[in-house]
Amino acid sequence: MQGQCEIVYPHQMATAHVIIKCRSDSKDLVEQLRMIPGVKAYRTVGAYDILVKVEAADYQSLKKVIRWKISKIDQISSSITLMCMGRSLCACGDVNEETR
Repeated sequence: MQGQCEIVYPHQMATAHVIIKCRSDSKDLVEQLRMIPGVKAYRTVGAYDILVKVEAADYQSLKKVIRWKISKIDQISSSITLMCMGRSLCACGDVNEETR
């Protein structure tokens, strides 16, 4: 039928984004964060210094990475963690936020 999409569930990885304020140069901290498996880190301009995307096989593993590997870094003065909820993609390319 025209206009309808098949719902496709891509990988079911647990994902979170962490925004970070640093005590010192963010360049060194970004490199340190990128050494952690499942972590992508980017320097930013604005109220926060770094944006981090964390992916893990499940939410328990995701929380361990954030709690024991990221939040324990001394150079971090504060952070906010945003846990991503499940999402599906239509086969036609549209995003369907049905699990909001």
